[in-house]
Amino acid sequence: MLIISPRYADDLAAMAQAAGLSPRLERAPMAAAARFAAEPARVVVVDARGALPAGLAVAQALGGPVEAQRSAMLVLLSRGDAEAAQAALAAGATSVLVSPFGGEAFANALRLADRHAARLAKVAATPGAPVLAGDTLTGLADSERLVDWLDAAVVAGRPVAVIMLGVARLAQISMLHGRDVADRLLVAIARRLGPLADGPAQRGESRLLGRLSGSDFALAVAGHGGETAMTDLARQLVQAFQRPFAIDDRLINVAGRAGLAMNTASEDGGHGLLREASLALAKARLREPGAVARFSAEAEGALLRRQADLESGLYRAIGDGDIALLFQPQARLETGRIEGVEALVRWDHPVHGRLSAATLLETAASVELAVVLGRHIRARAIAAAAAWTGPLAGLKLSINVTAADLADADFVDTLATDLARAGLSPRRLVLEVTEDAVIDDMDGAAATLALLRRDGVTVALDDFGTGYSSLARLARLPVDVIKLDRSFAQGLVGTDREKLVVTAMISTARRLGLSVVAEGVEDDVQRAAAQAAGCHLVQGYCVAPPLDEISLAALCTNNGNAVGTA
Repeated sequence: MLIISPRYADDLAAMAQAAGLSPRLERAPMAAAARFAAEPARVVVVDARGALPAGLAVAQALGGPVEAQRSAMLVLLSRGDAEAAQAALAAGATSVLVSPFGGEAFANALRLADRHAARLAKVAATPGAPVLAGDTLTGLADSERLVDWLDAAVVAGRPVAVIMLGVARLAQISMLHGRDVADRLLVAIARRLGPLADGPAQRGESRLLGRLSGSDFALAVAGHGGETAMTDLARQLVQAFQRPFAIDDRLINVAGRAGLAMNTASEDGGHGLLREASLALAKARLREPGAVARFSAEAEGALLRRQADLESGLYRAIGDGDIALLFQPQARLETGRIEGVEALVRWDHPVHGRLSAATLLETAASVELAVVLGRHIRARAIAAAAAWTGPLAGLKLSINVTAADLADADFVDTLATDLARAGLSPRRLVLEVTEDAVIDDMDGAAATLALLRRDGVTVALDDFGTGYSSLARLARLPVDVIKLDRSFAQGLVGTDREKLVVTAMISTARRLGLSVVAEGVEDDVQRAAAQAAGCHLVQGYCVAPPLDEISLAALCTNNGNAVGTA
C-alpha cells in the first residue's frame, strides 16, 4: 500500500503497521502520481485532512491510474470537510474515512479497500467479464456493486441499512410457464420496486436497489432516518406484491417477505450487512406472506443456542428412539384402495417440541450425522413394515433417500442387511430420491439405483417439477415412479396453460412406462383432476394426514382399505 500524506505520514504508517501492513510513504503530494506509476500499489491512501484542495487534486490525478491498475483509493477527510466526500468519490476515490478515527477504524477501512481491489482483480481474471457489472436481466445493481456501495457508506461513517426482499414460488412459476416468463416476472418486479426505492427520502439519504442471485432483491440505504422509517419502507416494498403481475395474457401472484439489517459496525462492511439481512429474511420466510423481520444480534444468539441444543440432542434422540415415525397413505385412484405409505419423521424434542423433518435433516447435516440418521430411520421403518399384519400386510413402504445416503459406499449393503434382518421383501420397498440428491453425481446415482432395482426395489423420483427438473432426466435415471410436487396438484385445477403443462408431463411419464403419484392433493376436486389427468396414485390430506401405526391400521380397517372409491 502507498500512503500519501504531507503532515501525518508517520502516524498513519504506525497505525497501518499495527494492523500488520507494510506501507510505503510519499510526503510530497505533487510527486504522488509519478510514485504510483513507478511503484503501483493495491491500496492508495490520500490524506486530505487540513489540505482539502491539494488532496482532491491528488485524488483526481490518481483516479485514472488507480482504476486502470484495478486498485483501491481511500481518501481521508477532516470532520469539517465531511461534505466533500462526494467530491472525493467523483475524483476517483473508492472509499472515504472522516476524522477523528482511531487505529481500529483505519485498519477496517484499509481491509475494506483491499477487499475492493481483490474483487476487481478477480473479475478482471474472468475472460469477458465486465468490471462491477450490474444485473444483466433487470438492469439493477448486482451483489458486488451493492457491497462496494455499502462499504463506502460504512467507511464514511453514514448510518446504513439493507432491506432484503424474497420472492416466493419463482421455481414453480419457471416450471409451469417457462424460464422466459419467470425472467419477465423478475423484470416486472424490478420495475414495480424501482419507484418505491426512489420514493420520498429524508435529506441526505441515498438508496441503491439491486438484485441478488435467484429471486432475492435488496435495497441499500445510507443516511437513513432510523428503525421506524426503515421498517415502514420495508412494509411498503412487500406491499408491492399484493397486486398480481401481468405477464402476457396471464396474471401471476407471488408473495414477498423482507429482512432488515441496520447500522453494522462489523469489519465485514457490506458483506456483513447483506449476511445479516439474509438471516432476517430467513426468519421472515417462516412467517406469513408480507412479513418483515429485523435482524438482531441477540435473536441470532438465541438461534445459535437453539441450534447447538438441537445438535447435541440429536445424538441422544437417535439412541433413545425419540424420533417419531409417521406414515402417510397412498391410494390407487381407480379403486381408492390404499396400496402403500410414505415413512415420514418428526423429532419430539424435550424442550423445543415436535420438530419438522427439514429441521431434523438440517441438524444432522450440520454435525455430519446425515448417514447415521438415514440408516437409523430406514432400519426402523423397514422393521415396522415387516411386522405389519391384517389390513397393513402387503402395503408398500416408501422411504426418502438423501444425497448423503447415495454417496455412502455401504448404502446398498446396509439396506440389504436391514431387509434380510427384518424379513421384508425388496418388492415392498420404494426408495424416493429427489432430483437435487442425484444432480451432483448423475452417473454414480444411476448406477446405485440400477443395482437396487435389479434386486427388486422400486425407485421413485420425488418432488418432480422442482429444482433441476427435466423430462430428459427420466431417460437417464433408472426410475419406476415419479411423484409430482404438490404445486402441480394445484396446477391441475389452475389455468388452461398450467393444466396443459402438468398433463403433458404426466402423459410423457406414462409413455415411458412410469407410474405417477400426485403428492399434496388436499381435496376431492384436486383428486378428481389428478385422476382425469392420468395419475395412478394420490397422496395427501384427501386420503389422510401422516399417521402413527395404530391410526393407520384403524383407517385401513374402518374403510375396508378403500378411501374415496371412484
